[in-house]
Amino acid sequence: MKMKNRFFTIALVFSAMTVFAQTTGVNDPKSGKTGIVITSLSATNDEVKAMAIQKDGKIVVAGCSNTDFAIVRYKQDGALDEGFGKGGIVTTSLRGGDDCTTAIAIQDDGKILAAGTSYNGTSKDFALLRYNTNGKLDSSFGKEGMVINSIQTGDDNASGIAIQKDGKIVIAGSSNNGASNDFALTRYDANGKLDNSFGKNGILVTSLQTGNDDLAGFILEPDGKMLVSGSSNNGKSNDFALIRYSANGTLDPAFGKGGIVLTSLGNGNDDGSGFALQKDGKILVAGSSDNGTSKDFAIVRYNANGTLDASFGKNGIVLNSVQAGDDKATGLTILKDGKILVLGTSNNGKSNDLALARYDANGKLDAAFGKGGIVVTSLGAGDDTSADFAIQKDEKIIVCGTTFNGSTTDFALIRYNANGSLDPTFVAGKK
Repeated sequence: MKMKNRFFTIALVFSAMTVFAQTTGVNDPKSGKTGIVITSLSATNDEVKAMAIQKDGKIVVAGCSNTDFAIVRYKQDGALDEGFGKGGIVTTSLRGGDDCTTAIAIQDDGKILAAGTSYNGTSKDFALLRYNTNGKLDSSFGKEGMVINSIQTGDDNASGIAIQKDGKIVIAGSSNNGASNDFALTRYDANGKLDNSFGKNGILVTSLQTGNDDLAGFILEPDGKMLVSGSSNNGKSNDFALIRYSANGTLDPAFGKGGIVLTSLGNGNDDGSGFALQKDGKILVAGSSDNGTSKDFAIVRYNANGTLDASFGKNGIVLNSVQAGDDKATGLTILKDGKILVLGTSNNGKSNDLALARYDANGKLDAAFGKGGIVVTSLGAGDDTSADFAIQKDEKIIVCGTTFNGSTTDFALIRYNANGSLDPTFVAGKK
């Protein structure tokens, strides 16, 4: 169902924004690699996309291996969980083409929902799989544990998943209409059947501007409303995009203009990604903004109605340059003390590294974290790319991503102490 809507645009002049200066603390583990686990699943490329922590503290990491769905489960100390799949690893081929897990969620009963994409021979479709706690596909879900849906004529790429209180499952992503990408959501019942009470036959598509609309983040609010973030192209460059839907999939008229907020941070591309909802209803969105030479970390805070929060940074916006090359924030979470932790990837001039930055509640870098509020971790000589992160009950930070080993890419899992130092109790070495 294509929705054509008016939207609320916030345009700010680049020079009006705040850039906090900082120095960068670098974790370069060299030979020991304390706090780091690298897992090679195949002789070809393995790529991490998402992660979740189970109630028992085990860590579930998902992505793709070669051209298959891939899920790896680790024990709390970073060792592979032998009780899951084969030696802790599960790979699933759906239709013989390129398949990749891009988002996961864990049900209350411990079953794992994995959303992603599957190639049908012409284009990519939304794919949703459910695994039992031992890694085997749940035959009671969809067709032998799998559900696949084509949204529009072009590629459909899932990027987020959430489980409602009533057990229904929502997948968020982007869908190509033959000319450009649109935001797309699908909702299923607990057995994997499309929910006809949502959108049109369980599917909702929203077009924002003339160019590509690419959804990157998805949050299910306590009242059942749905927030999605990403970027929208205005014909010249990308803007931050934020949409709020009601529980039935209609746009929320109390948010922005007709449920939509677009924010231009400067003259270049601005790409929203991970985001979080504060207890007071304010919304934090992280991503990147082009400064004319390279991209910087960008964080924007909105009030509950979608207007910029002037009490955060400068006019609601904070920008940070981490290293010499492009910096892109990919995830954001709010800690128990109200501080803001951002995950991303930063280029050192030669290759990409993993990057973490911690801010106080007003958007100022926290000097007690890493060096000047920033931690950069290089896993090797090649590119390292961040994917997702989570905070353990003991406030330690688990980060997952992909690292290049010189010939192919592998799964990477890193644990940090709350202050940003690598955790020496986390299993070291290659698995």
